[in-house]
Amino acid sequence: MAIPYARVFVVFVNSVYATLLLILVGVSLTVSFLKISDPLTVYKGSVITDINNAITATGLGPEDYYGDGDLMLFLSGFLLVVFVAGLLVLVVALAGCCGGCCRNSAITKLYAAILITFLIVEFILVIVIYGFSDSMMMGSIKKTLTSVVVSEYQGLVGNNTETFGWNFIMTKYQCCGVYGYSDFTATEVWKSSLVAGGTTYNLKIPIVCCDELPSSTDLNCTGTKTGTNANKGCFEELWKVSAGNLPIAVLALGLGLFLQVLLIVAACDLSAKDKKGKVEPVVEVDQTMKRGLPFKH
Repeated sequence: MAIPYARVFVVFVNSVYATLLLILVGVSLTVSFLKISDPLTVYKGSVITDINNAITATGLGPEDYYGDGDLMLFLSGFLLVVFVAGLLVLVVALAGCCGGCCRNSAITKLYAAILITFLIVEFILVIVIYGFSDSMMMGSIKKTLTSVVVSEYQGLVGNNTETFGWNFIMTKYQCCGVYGYSDFTATEVWKSSLVAGGTTYNLKIPIVCCDELPSSTDLNCTGTKTGTNANKGCFEELWKVSAGNLPIAVLALGLGLFLQVLLIVAACDLSAKDKKGKVEPVVEVDQTMKRGLPFKH
């Protein structure tokens, strides 16, 4: 059964997808490969400046210790994944446009098959992520992040990407470690004792886990574990602002899956009608009718 406006729907939706994906791929390409940090302006806000001000105020390092280059290096792996995934989905969207515009049954069938595969994978991921929050997958992610904290985190001032990354995350989202301050009790390289302004401090929490970054050499905030940020895990905070925001997640997932199902149905309908090289049948008119003669039953 033919679906009204199926071709218009497939071409229009995939054109919108293609446009958005081109922007996404362009941003990741600009930051990750061309090393241009302008697209990160909104995301980074004043976080790097705030961290640098704390480093200067405590006398633990020079001005502008961290810069945009550190942020780009920290996000490079994530942006590479975004670039590859965006490029892949962009090709699929373009295939949908091509199949609909060119009336090519083979391309439309391939497009529908890919969408069905995506749909199955998405259902599995949704069930695993939201149905089993303590699943092996989620647990392994937390374990990996914790191992990075233990083996790589150096403190407010560090010389590796992992240290900058955790300082950035903990400052931006006002949190501490993966689960909380306890993640740092077993760290291998973090110096829990340091001198600032001639005073030796035994840190119980990292400096960036203070409720407010220090504006002087006074580091007394690091001597208590009762602070709000110190007991707030970054994994939960990142989860809340992403997939863990249920109203937004339900709306986005629901709309996305609904459109995907509609696209699959429409693509299947078009593939049944569009045949490569199909020739419209010639309607033969009775010669007696062409001459205007009476038609005999």
